[in-house]
Amino acid sequence: MKDLEELYRNSRLKGCPVCGHSLEYKGLGEYFCSNCNENVYDDYGKVRKFVEEYPAASLVQIEEATGVDKNKIRDMVRDGKFILAGSRRGQLS
Repeated sequence: MKDLEELYRNSRLKGCPVCGHSLEYKGLGEYFCSNCNENVYDDYGKVRKFVEEYPAASLVQIEEATGVDKNKIRDMVRDGKFILAGSRRGQLS
């Protein structure tokens, strides 16, 4: 099993994908670029935002909408970052 701390650390954004300027971490996977006024999200932030809008979404729907690999989403669920409809004891199908 992958080290979850390393997984989340590696998903943190280093610079704005729009202009390359450094980002301010706002928390919960969300960043702000003061140079171009863009809000950007790391993988956790993308999944969190989508699940907030669509709480009954399936794993496949979340993966397709966010571009985040389903195995990484499963790791987030197992780590207690999310409780998704249809999950049991941190397991998703």
